[in-house]
Amino acid sequence: MTKAEGTATPPPPIVPWMEFQNQEMWEKALHLGRKVLWKGKTCIQRPGDDVTGIFLIREGVIKVSATSAEGVQRTLWFMGPGSILGEAALFAGQRNTHHIDAVEDCVAYEFSRSNVVDRLLVDHPDLGEALLTNLATKSYIMSTQVEESTFLSAHRRICRFLYGLCLSRNSPQISLSHSVIAELLGLHRVTVSNAIGDLKRRGLLEERGHDLVVADIGAIASLINSDI
Repeated sequence: MTKAEGTATPPPPIVPWMEFQNQEMWEKALHLGRKVLWKGKTCIQRPGDDVTGIFLIREGVIKVSATSAEGVQRTLWFMGPGSILGEAALFAGQRNTHHIDAVEDCVAYEFSRSNVVDRLLVDHPDLGEALLTNLATKSYIMSTQVEESTFLSAHRRICRFLYGLCLSRNSPQISLSHSVIAELLGLHRVTVSNAIGDLKRRGLLEERGHDLVVADIGAIASLINSDI
């Protein structure tokens, strides 16, 4: 191992937020899609809806949620620019199984099944890789959630989430409520509020209006493996 390899910055922790900064590879294929606009706080898809293509999110954020037979809903993950919606159901030949909602105004491009299979995957292998990366990220999000709920304390899971989200979005600002964070991590809201209160008392976290702001990301990272 070289010195450069030994000191390489590790990737951010996997968190239930998908966002890919580099969208340049898609520019050459946008003409194959149909531009669509989703207004914030509106429903995009419901469980049981047919899936006839995929959507590339160019701007904005959407929320993916699951609902139990009793009507209990849990947010699975958020998807931001560069992420792809619908590829799993499309390739599996299944209907949509989740509630998909626009959190804010969004711009997306819809690619039909025929364009995905006959054009994107054939003419643009790098976009096929992007589809696989998107699908693999969703798989890792779900497996990571299971592992963390089994092996990590609630406080450490919350620190890991805050740290990973800051790195993946390249911003210390987190526009999520205590309730939404609790949903994402499968925790009680009171548990999340207590942990956030502790981090605020330590001077590591601030609340500005409805947003959380990480004041010391390094200190947050150090708590992930501590006995808090």
